Amino acid sequence: MSSMVKHLISASLLILPATAMAAAQQQPEIIWKPGTGTPTGTAAGTPAPAAGQPAPAIQYDPSEGKIPAALQRWKMLSASAGYSFNDYASFLMDYPDWPNAEDMRKNAEQAINPLSFSPSQVVAYFDRLPPLTNGGRAKFAMALDAGGDKTRAIAVAREAWRGGPLSDDDEARLFRIAGSSLTSADYDARVDRLLWSSATRAAERWVAYTSPQRRPSFVAAMAVRLKSPDADLKVGEAGSAANGEASLLAARADALRTGGNSFAARELLANRSRLTAPVPVLKDWYKLLLTHAQAAAKDGQSDVAYRIASRVDDAIAPGQNIADQDLTTRDNYTSLTWLAGTLAMNNLGRPRDAVAMFTSYANAAKSPQTRSKGFYWAGKAAAKAGDSALAQQHYASAGSYYENFYGQLALEALGRPMPSIPKVASLPPVSTETAPASYLAAKLAAKYGTWKDQSNFLRAISRNALTEQQFLSAVSLSKMINRPDLSVMAGRNARLNGHDGLISLGYPTVSVPADQSHNWTLIHAIARQESQFDKAAVSHAGARGLMQLMPGTARETSGKISMAYRPDALTVDTDYNIQLGSTYIQRMLNYYNGSYPLAVAAYNAGPGNVNKWLAANGDPRTGAISVIDWIEKIPLFETRNYVQRVLENAVVYDHLHPEKARIRSATPLSTYLGKSTPG
Repeated sequence: MSSMVKHLISASLLILPATAMAAAQQQPEIIWKPGTGTPTGTAAGTPAPAAGQPAPAIQYDPSEGKIPAALQRWKMLSASAGYSFNDYASFLMDYPDWPNAEDMRKNAEQAINPLSFSPSQVVAYFDRLPPLTNGGRAKFAMALDAGGDKTRAIAVAREAWRGGPLSDDDEARLFRIAGSSLTSADYDARVDRLLWSSATRAAERWVAYTSPQRRPSFVAAMAVRLKSPDADLKVGEAGSAANGEASLLAARADALRTGGNSFAARELLANRSRLTAPVPVLKDWYKLLLTHAQAAAKDGQSDVAYRIASRVDDAIAPGQNIADQDLTTRDNYTSLTWLAGTLAMNNLGRPRDAVAMFTSYANAAKSPQTRSKGFYWAGKAAAKAGDSALAQQHYASAGSYYENFYGQLALEALGRPMPSIPKVASLPPVSTETAPASYLAAKLAAKYGTWKDQSNFLRAISRNALTEQQFLSAVSLSKMINRPDLSVMAGRNARLNGHDGLISLGYPTVSVPADQSHNWTLIHAIARQESQFDKAAVSHAGARGLMQLMPGTARETSGKISMAYRPDALTVDTDYNIQLGSTYIQRMLNYYNGSYPLAVAAYNAGPGNVNKWLAANGDPRTGAISVIDWIEKIPLFETRNYVQRVLENAVVYDHLHPEKARIRSATPLSTYLGKSTPG
């Protein structure tokens, strides 16, 4: 046994002499006084925030029950990471689905003090709300061990051991709990994860206990990261395994790039072997590949870029599905497969490889927009490869997402009309006596807080809904409190959860001034994307109201139609906002000779940017570039996404309200796009 391990065991015995039961009994119970937002006591561990943090006392309506006081607690706990574990836990156990719950859970886990916690309280908490952080997982293991549940304690401790960086004290405690049960695979996983977390010195402590197969690569990776004089020697000693160990490949690629040799870094990643083990931090591996693949593509190294970007699946553990990973991981994966697909199709003359990449892109995604896009382009690539049957299959997959841009194009390519979108006959009433606490909080949030507070609750309600009844109830609430943006969110998330019969709920309508009725479809298509019909919405950039007008644009537009400029009315008077927004989009349509894609892009990014893109990429109106390619070449993701979302919205609103339709055509999206050939 090494001196380091002996040191850790000794330290852990000093830190945890027996159990923390006695200390836990000294913790005062947290009692919240409604109307003050201030706890009467704080648990041992983290002190409460300094004076001045609590909100001022508010007089509550007794008929509203405990929700107003809970709202004030929510605002306090959301605003600070300085409360005790008991403060956060007592709230989260009652309101686990409220906004900011994830941040509060992380703060709660950080606040647990192993020297003074109640094991039973901590175990009960984590049994209800599983750890989100590796530190929380470690505290869970300690609480299980202190409470006598040795079997579960060891299992959770091993998870935390594999999970990444820990404080020295927590590492020592975990080793005391599970050290005798740790295997070489556990040490491999820990060292690998530490290397990906840039905790190289911590990894050094345990590398001697890793498996003989992977140890040389780990040692080499540490030497490269630490810029050791013998780094090249250590890489050589790792042998052929060095070319398939992701942590070492990443260390070498980073060293080459920072040393001014990016081309060598790209070649290293393009010519690597199949990975010998799954990568513990997929998002970082994919980000590394994406950085080098994009740089290679920009420099005209299409084949190198393709070889880097296309080899993504060997990093995933057997049984794992990329679609189940976090958003950043999925985004990096889809960015890689999209790049590989476009290179194979457009630069390398390999459409069959493009089919595989676009299919992987689609299957990695959760959103209908991304899935339909991947399947549509897989169909295009299959058609280019001469496989019409496969093309039809992929178009059909894309067309199942018929409310989305590429799904609509796919249906047109198949010569099929958009399916009928059923309308929901009735909505269930929302009872204040039986509604979830989050519904009551959403109703009262604007009264005791702000419009933004209420918006946070609406997003949480939509995000947490799973069943058809829950989505219907959410839409009922949206009508009760006059927040149609909740209806949009609920309709979108209902689709994500497979409730296709509720799609129409995500397309609410508003009253349009009579003199703007000719733009009824565009007003709705833009408002749904811009604000989700939230009349009080204000963007980070300062765009305001239903149609998200920048103050400068609103002032200029009001002057052109001899209307008084009333900045406060932009977020209060929907007719005023619509009048200006409708006038501006019509002005852009006139400027671009009736081109909807260009006008919509200009509404979002300004005509100056659109004119630059026309000069750089060609004008789709003249046939210099296809309109689909022109949209995909828009360099701003926000605008590229915006054009697709607004035009797909226009098609759906025309479909749901044919009496008000802007365009009446068997191929409506192609007509909006100005395409002569459908699909």
